[in-house]
Amino acid sequence: MSLSVSGYMNQFYKGNLFGATKNGRTGQSSNSLAVADMKAVRKAVKQLGEYDFEEGDGEELVNKVQAFVSTYNNYIDSAKAVGDADADRYLKQLKKLTKEFGGELDDIGISVQNSGKLVVDKKTLQSTGRYQVSRLFGSDAEFSVQIENQMKRTNSMFKRNRLDVPKQMNRPAVKPSDKPSESGPADGGDESGSGTAADDNTQLARQLAEVLSGSMVNYTV
Repeated sequence: MSLSVSGYMNQFYKGNLFGATKNGRTGQSSNSLAVADMKAVRKAVKQLGEYDFEEGDGEELVNKVQAFVSTYNNYIDSAKAVGDADADRYLKQLKKLTKEFGGELDDIGISVQNSGKLVVDKKTLQSTGRYQVSRLFGSDAEFSVQIENQMKRTNSMFKRNRLDVPKQMNRPAVKPSDKPSESGPADGGDESGSGTAADDNTQLARQLAEVLSGSMVNYTV
C-alpha cells in the first residue's frame, strides 16, 4: 500500500518524529536534527532500493522519491547550522557528489539548486520510466550507494567529534570549590561533604530539566 509523502517521512524519522515536520523541527538543536536527518536519508535510500521497479506501484515510487528529497534538504539545512568545520567539509562533499549526478537527476525531474538543495518537478517524475529512476535509486545504483556511504562517513565523523551529543550535555560538570567553608560543617551535619552532594544533586537536576524542557532529542544513527 502506497503512503503519502508525509507517511514515508514519519517512517524515515522514526525515533524523532518531530524532525519530519517544519513545526516539529523548531526548537531542536541543529546537532540533533542533523543526526536525525542522516538516519532519515539512509532509510529513504534503503526503501527506494527495496522498491520493485518492475511491478511496484507508481504512486509509491513518486512519493518515496519526494520523501527522499525532503529528508535530503532537511539535512542540508541542519548540517549547515551545526557550525563545525568538519561538518561543513563533509556537507560540501555531499553537495559535490549530488552535483555530479545533476544531469541524471534532472532527467527524472529533480533539479539541483545552487544551495545544494533538490527540487522535484512532480509531473516530470510521474512521467519518467521506472527503469530510468532505478538507475539512480535502485539498490545497486551508484548515486544511492555513494549517498549512503557519504552519510556513513559523516555519521562516523559526528561521533568522533561528539557532534551527536546535544550541546547542553557537553558542558563540563561544575566542580565544587576546593576552598573549605569558613563556617565549617553545620551543627549536627556530616563532615564528609553533604553540602557538596547537595550542590551536585542540584546541578544534575538542572541539567535534566534543561534536557527535558524542550526539544533536546539526542539521536543516534
